[in-house]
Amino acid sequence: MFVASYIQTATQIFNEYSLQFPLAVFLKKYFNSNPKFGSRDRKYISELLYGIYRLGPQSHLSIQDRMLIGSFLSGALPTIFFEKTDKFFAEHYPLPFAEKKQLVIEKFQVAFSIPFPLSSGITEEEYIEYLFRPSRVFIRIRKNRDDILSTLTQKEVEYQTISDTCISFPQKIKIQELLPKMDEYVIQDYSSQLAQQFFQPKDAESWWDCCAASGGKSLLLLDKNARIDLTVSDIRSSIIDNLHERFRLYHYRKYKAFVIDLSKPIKQDFVLDKIIADVPCGGAATWSRSAEQYYFFSEKKLLEFQLTQKAILNNALQRLKQGGSLYYFTCSIFKAENEDVISTVDQTQFQIVQQQLLKAFELGGDCLFFCEIKKL
Repeated sequence: MFVASYIQTATQIFNEYSLQFPLAVFLKKYFNSNPKFGSRDRKYISELLYGIYRLGPQSHLSIQDRMLIGSFLSGALPTIFFEKTDKFFAEHYPLPFAEKKQLVIEKFQVAFSIPFPLSSGITEEEYIEYLFRPSRVFIRIRKNRDDILSTLTQKEVEYQTISDTCISFPQKIKIQELLPKMDEYVIQDYSSQLAQQFFQPKDAESWWDCCAASGGKSLLLLDKNARIDLTVSDIRSSIIDNLHERFRLYHYRKYKAFVIDLSKPIKQDFVLDKIIADVPCGGAATWSRSAEQYYFFSEKKLLEFQLTQKAILNNALQRLKQGGSLYYFTCSIFKAENEDVISTVDQTQFQIVQQQLLKAFELGGDCLFFCEIKKL
């Protein structure tokens, strides 16, 4: 029976996996080494695995029960799968998430809980549902919107219009094959796209994207078309090399770049008008896409990230001009990485202008914490 085989294979992979790679990478390697699995096999096995990780540690349950409960809640497998495993799940499969959740609490004593305090603006119930909600892929349209939409219509691609500049697709879409003119759009979660509203660059201003990674926030800034003096940096040269390649794709060449570890005091003497600090974090606001991180995350990791964030924020603020603003971002929903870090800012020297969570959960997206800090 195929169902039993899927459960057996998923169990084997679960017992082998220990976060040595992101789960998606691990599964790709596994399936490449086992070409006997077809596309449907890969989908079913992967969904069963993700079901375990989305559910979180539930040590009183068997591995099979955990993968079935998790997959039941996510709703990504066909009903017939559960008809061949457990009639209880098949019978209740069409129910809304909240009712499914209550059923598994009562029948299996599943304990849903988030281990750390959440930021303001999000509830535990909302976040747990997000973990099981199918993720979508978002693009920010930079130009030729009508041409892009016409292409998608001609190719009969399923998409949703989010705004004049944003559309979303199902998770497995191959966007670059559908839309080969890659400079016309940026693949970027909608929550990150919302950050653009806070950037109001003026000609001749100096801006520093101090944890630039692949440059997503810088591209939001540059696409405002102000004549700014942009500097980007990150901790490793390989990250900056990738950023250079991406900027060339979008025809941006006038910027400065350097490598720096901002968790240590900055030796260079400079000040800037505006700073973007999209700091390293545990990534809890993206865990619907990487549920294994939710499963393996620990207080030790959380505190390590918090220490790094505090150091980066403090060091970056020392390079801000009077009257200038720093824009602090994390892809976290934990208070320890957000409000608790901001609370360490010296408010005799700096003003907390605004802070909020930018949520795209209902749209199949993620979440972003934002805070603007102004030097007095």
